[in-house]
Amino acid sequence: MINRCAVTVRARKPFQDWLKGLPEPGHYSLDSINTDNSVYLLPVYDFEGERDGLLEHYFDLIFEDQLAGWWTDRRDWPDTRDLGLFRKWFDVEFRSCVYDLVDAPIEDDEDED
Repeated sequence: MINRCAVTVRARKPFQDWLKGLPEPGHYSLDSINTDNSVYLLPVYDFEGERDGLLEHYFDLIFEDQLAGWWTDRRDWPDTRDLGLFRKWFDVEFRSCVYDLVDAPIEDDEDED
C-alpha cells in the first residue's frame, strides 16, 4: 500500500454539453466519454471528512487535465472554473487504499526527453 489516495472523475451531462458546443463538436455519449477514466493520486487522508479539503486543493489541476484531454484551446474553456462548476460537470470517486503490486520503480513519463 502506498501513501496516496486515488481519485477518478466521471463526466456528467454539463461536460458533455460543453463538448457538443465546441467549434468542432464531437458526438460523444456519456458512456464513451467515461471510458478509461484517468486516475489521480492525491495525499492520503485519514478521515472521510478530509476528502472535501483535498478536492478543494486539487480540483483545478484535475479540471484542467480533463478539459485539455478533450480540447486544448483554452480560449474555449469556461472562464470561471471553480469548485462549484467542477462538481456540476464531474462525479468524483475517492479510493483510500492504493496498492502498488509492481516490483519496479514508478517512472514519470513527463520527464522523458
